[in-house]
Amino acid sequence: MIKIFVLAASAIILFATQLHPVLEVMIKAGVLDMVIDDKYIYIATDASKVMILDKKLHPIQEIKVRKIKDFMGTLNDADIYSVDVLDGKILFLAQAEDGYSELFVNDGNKTTKVLDKSKMLYAKAAKYVDSGHALLALMSDEVILYDIAHQKVVKRAKFGEYFYSVMAMDKDRRHFVIGDEGGEVIVGEAPTLKRIKLFKNINKDKVLSIDINKNMIAAGSRADKTLAIYDWQENSHKVVKNPNFFIYVVGLSPTNRYVVYGDNDKYILKILDIENMEQKYELVGHKNIVNVVRFVNNDTIISGSETGEIFKWRLK
Repeated sequence: MIKIFVLAASAIILFATQLHPVLEVMIKAGVLDMVIDDKYIYIATDASKVMILDKKLHPIQEIKVRKIKDFMGTLNDADIYSVDVLDGKILFLAQAEDGYSELFVNDGNKTTKVLDKSKMLYAKAAKYVDSGHALLALMSDEVILYDIAHQKVVKRAKFGEYFYSVMAMDKDRRHFVIGDEGGEVIVGEAPTLKRIKLFKNINKDKVLSIDINKNMIAAGSRADKTLAIYDWQENSHKVVKNPNFFIYVVGLSPTNRYVVYGDNDKYILKILDIENMEQKYELVGHKNIVNVVRFVNNDTIISGSETGEIFKWRLK
């Protein structure tokens, strides 16, 4: 039996503590994706580059790719759709001409293209499965297991009934989750592409942001303005309904105690205690839509906006 817990957004606004960023920096690019390892913050941007910052938000390196031509032949910056890092190697997926994508690996010194647009893949996200393979999510709601060294598709599988929207990979790289245009949330096994869980009719519209950590998934959707928190192993979920604004960003803490999310036009991020569904904190300071929010650890958060605001927050 599926266990359900539903709460209106107005019911969880209690005595949240307001916090302001402890560090902030502006980059000249919109933030599209972000990963964090022991040393650095890796940021995928809409300006034909991946930016690397240290934990004090100091710029360390930029990895650039070519600009792309539009149908008029004009050169424009390419979106870096996603970024990942494993064993010191940075994997990133870049926009190419005609809607296709190209995949790159940077080893710290050299950037190598490992998937060319000639393969005609409409990929929108890529994450490492292991050092030799990547998982690619296609617009068609298909997923691909890709051999990086041999530059070939190992396996391809259909995952949903609607167009792809967002994807996240668990830290153990064993499981991933897809959110699609129809609101479906699908959990898969990364090495095999086996579909192991499907949630329907909970998020009922396009999933705008998704995160997975161990047994927990957070998903925010558009027209139905729903934050859903799934325990995919227990087959249960909790829902927060906001009648006034869509849920545009989500992120889970390492212990799954908290979910951070954005649901308002003031760009205030809210932090909810998942167990008792109480709002604990409000993160105040962003002036534009936040595209990405990541926990560094249980008490530290990095967020990035569509206009290049990078903020660091501390909960204690």
